[in-house]
Amino acid sequence: MKEGAKTLLPGLLLVACSGAALAEDIEGRIDKVDHNEMVFVVQGIGFFATPATDYDGGLKGFDDLKEGQKVEVDFEYSEGKHFATEVELDD
Repeated sequence: MKEGAKTLLPGLLLVACSGAALAEDIEGRIDKVDHNEMVFVVQGIGFFATPATDYDGGLKGFDDLKEGQKVEVDFEYSEGKHFATEVELDD
């Protein structure tokens, strides 16, 4: 029985983690804003904004994002894309 559990456990961990999104954050200046696609670029990474994206530090929404602004972006990486969960204007 113990041998079977040793074999089964790594497989269960792989399945449990395979659909999980990774949450992280990054700081930098906005290089580009694409209002049609609701994507902005910081440090060469495109971040997709969603209706659930939260804006702080004086930002009220996606339309407030401008090239050159220094921001902190909290994001989740899922399905090969970076999704902004929070964007905060940084000093």
